[in-house]
Amino acid sequence: MKSHTAALSLACLLAATLPAAAQQNPEERAARIKEAAAKPTPRAADGHPDLTGYWADPPGLGLQYIRSADGKTVTVVDRDAPELDARAQPRFKERAADKSRRPPYKPQFQARQRELMYTASRIDPGIHCYPAGVPRIGAPTEIVQTPGTVYLMYAGEGSAESEDMTHTFRIVPIGATHGKDLDPVPVGHSIGFWEGDTLVVDVVAIDPDTWLDGDGDFHDENLHVVERFTRKGDTLEYDVTIEDPTIFTGPWKPAAGSVAGRTGSRVRIARPAGQHVLPDFPCVERDREHKVNNDRF
Repeated sequence: MKSHTAALSLACLLAATLPAAAQQNPEERAARIKEAAAKPTPRAADGHPDLTGYWADPPGLGLQYIRSADGKTVTVVDRDAPELDARAQPRFKERAADKSRRPPYKPQFQARQRELMYTASRIDPGIHCYPAGVPRIGAPTEIVQTPGTVYLMYAGEGSAESEDMTHTFRIVPIGATHGKDLDPVPVGHSIGFWEGDTLVVDVVAIDPDTWLDGDGDFHDENLHVVERFTRKGDTLEYDVTIEDPTIFTGPWKPAAGSVAGRTGSRVRIARPAGQHVLPDFPCVERDREHKVNNDRF
């Protein structure tokens, strides 16, 4: 009885203290996106939409809760490792079975992708703190826009309280061209240009040691990524197209949540003015040498 009372008290406390955004369901999130998009779109002095701001995924993404029928209490679900495994394994099997969630690999590369996917828990480059790279790093958390350059910064995924294990930033010159004989780096070499109200970022020379996501989707030095940023009101639409002519049969447009990690198109909402990415966090290496099995299935 005491435990039940304590749990109920905690639920009531959470309902009173959690921000309303954290308690929203998918319909409420969609309504908030629509409301934010309907606001006037700020524009820079040169007339282009001003992308400057701190951007976050719609509230409630990733937070699991149970709201009472009367709406007066909410219980935040706290799961331990076995429960998390029980949830993760069916989702992994679902992703593995759905070929639309994979890049369109040429036949000679499909076996390798499959092997990497099923052993990713031991060989993912991120285990030893290797940078996520583009496009796996996903949409930026904060943007600073000037007439000649756009700065993209990355922190926790969808939450100011989350840790980003790379805490990366990118510099995108506007109107520049790609140089020759570029040395591959994890975030590649980016240039930007405007197509109407959309900022297009073209990325090449991406380090082939990075993965496209956490599901073992690999690439080579010919990877080409095109990102599109479109501000509508207080929303930022992020669209990504990926192609690798030597490994893929054609372009690939992953949807957010279709693969493991942050890769994929999505919509983000502006945070209140004055909020910024948090200070850097150290990356903690995982003890790969002591893993004895593949825990994805």
